[in-house]
Amino acid sequence: MWKLMQYRHYFSTYHFVNFILSSSFVVLRVVRPFCTIFPENEDSEECTFSWNESNILLFLACTIAIKNRKRPPLREILVKIFMFFKVANTILFFMTDPRLAIIFAAVCIGCMVVFPEPAYIGPQDIVYFKGDALEDELKNNPRTTWIVEFIATWSASCHNIAPTFAELSTKYAHNHLKFGKLDVGRYPEIAEIFQVDCSSLSKQLPTIVLFQGGKEVMRKPGRNKNGQTVKYEFKKENIIRDFNLDGLFASTKSKSQKKADKQEAKVLEQEKKDN
Repeated sequence: MWKLMQYRHYFSTYHFVNFILSSSFVVLRVVRPFCTIFPENEDSEECTFSWNESNILLFLACTIAIKNRKRPPLREILVKIFMFFKVANTILFFMTDPRLAIIFAAVCIGCMVVFPEPAYIGPQDIVYFKGDALEDELKNNPRTTWIVEFIATWSASCHNIAPTFAELSTKYAHNHLKFGKLDVGRYPEIAEIFQVDCSSLSKQLPTIVLFQGGKEVMRKPGRNKNGQTVKYEFKKENIIRDFNLDGLFASTKSKSQKKADKQEAKVLEQEKKDN
């Protein structure tokens, strides 16, 4: 069920339009009657790539393979594929006719504005904080352990890890271990309080922070001795390991169970008194 909900995200207008744009040159070049727009194919019976075009497409395939050798999330892979193919298509169209390249580039820019990448929609157990709500929560409920992701809606990296963070929240969240998000792009003053750089050149987005007892315990990405941000790979297994989610879940769950047992005991005691 989770997989179906997760893959539903990829059946959007954004992905459909970008797939068409990414494959446009290949389709126009080898499929009749579209290939006749190229002068060299007007009188030819076969529609094929030229030597230079074949080399560019081969180089493109190698580049995509190298860029994705670490097996990033599917969302990140698709973003890279769309970007590289659109750049390559612009070059290929320019080699054929500069006017086609200008038209294609204009269409790509227009689609980027009209059809931006959609936000993740799927199962999640996440609290979205606004303004100083996070500060109030940490102050008023220090017994709750919080894992908070500081994001910005314009950050591609934040979009890329959204499915992972959502999946972790559905697996580990309960009354004493909660997951939250705060958009530092909307609340830069809050970003400053929690020392998260929300500038357009920031290397700290997203930032995931663990709060226990109302205070910060750790964060990723962290900083080195010189105060520089240390690059962090937001893979599911890395987050589970570095934040010790299994251990946190077990320890906080036991607290939750003890509290529930006490409440149940009080109810039973009250019932005995009433009888």
